[in-house]
Amino acid sequence: MEEKKENDFKMDTEDLRLLNAFGEALGDLPSEEETRAAWNAFTSRQDAQKRRRIIQMWASGIAAAIVVLVVLIVPRITNEDTIQDIEIFAALDVPEAVITSESNGRITLSTPPATTTQITLDDGTQVTLSANSRLEYPKQFPAEGTREVHLTGEARFEVAKDSARPFIVSSGKMQTQVLGTVFDVNAYPGKVAAVTLFQGRVRVSDEKQTRQKDIMPGQQAILSEDDGFIISEAQLTATEGWTKGEFSFDDAELAEIMKSIGTWYNTSIIFHSPDLLKQRIHFRFPRTTSLEEVVQALNDLGIAKLEQKKGKVIISNYSPKH
Repeated sequence: MEEKKENDFKMDTEDLRLLNAFGEALGDLPSEEETRAAWNAFTSRQDAQKRRRIIQMWASGIAAAIVVLVVLIVPRITNEDTIQDIEIFAALDVPEAVITSESNGRITLSTPPATTTQITLDDGTQVTLSANSRLEYPKQFPAEGTREVHLTGEARFEVAKDSARPFIVSSGKMQTQVLGTVFDVNAYPGKVAAVTLFQGRVRVSDEKQTRQKDIMPGQQAILSEDDGFIISEAQLTATEGWTKGEFSFDDAELAEIMKSIGTWYNTSIIFHSPDLLKQRIHFRFPRTTSLEEVVQALNDLGIAKLEQKKGKVIISNYSPKH
């Protein structure tokens, strides 16, 4: 038997099986030419199907690669485009100058940003009111009962002694009661209220007076989320810095410092990097300077990047190129 050449076509047993598979024409077996044409059509169809399978596999591979690429890329985009803002102080609606108003025998005193003012109450109590703060008090205290004032913001009280008339400072959910002493109350909106005692003795309680604590000089009481009190040793230098016209912090958290800056200049403070909140630094700077100068001084420390944008101060990590 002669050896088959690559392009030769022989009618052997396999060919006959193919012939029968393609069917008969007019009841007769097809001719060799018809069989050759049928075979060529058959192989063409096989080649076409094979090409389609390859194309489908290739397309499926591309689709799978795209899916994998999207899975890899989407988290990156999400992380870059959805930075979580942590606002630790929001600017308040405050006046542009010191305002005093009177109604029904009560006086309201309000201060603008970067300003303190001092007043003496009817009983001789001296009050230093900090920036962006409001104090409501009676023009004349009653002869009997309590001497009560309402504070929003921050103030230093040097209370005139009067054992028959306890002095009460109401500030949000917290009340501070004294007979004669020197203390600070910090109760800005959106912040936990705190009382720091310098002289004498005070008693703090919730607004319903169901919980109360006595604190001693050098201690600070902070109202907790459950309306209880956390008593701790106070950072007196930092606490009384505003009464001396300076920011004064030793090994303090950046979040604490920025809250103080926000309340003084009445500017919103936003962190873009949670890890910076607890970054501890030493910072001392006069409060008589502008916010721009304070921001520049903090940037000079190289700890974080501070930017002023649309009435806000944004704090973020330096880029890797820094």
